[in-house]
Amino acid sequence: MIVGIQILGIIFGLLMAYWCFLHYKRGEFGGVQFLFWEVLWLGFIFIILLPKTTDILVQKLSVDRAMDLFIIIGFMFIAFITFYNYMVINKIRQKLEGKIRKEALKDLEKN
Repeated sequence: MIVGIQILGIIFGLLMAYWCFLHYKRGEFGGVQFLFWEVLWLGFIFIILLPKTTDILVQKLSVDRAMDLFIIIGFMFIAFITFYNYMVINKIRQKLEGKIRKEALKDLEKN
């Protein structure tokens, strides 16, 4: 039997999958990116529909509850994304700084 929180999770997963599809159709995602996100959201829906499928993994990792495992994975994912975003922003900042310096030097040479 599907309970209320599962219905909310399924709706959320379907909306996110649809959102990814829209971004793919607009050309904002490549095929591999689209496939990655669709598999992720469909996996999310699968786990919501069949929560007992995670019991084996929970036991192997010696975690008390499946929710604890998902919280740990969530924190790890957020830490990774934060670090990745920091590195990408830092690289963009350095490129922008270099381009601005080149433009400033061109302007000095003209004068």
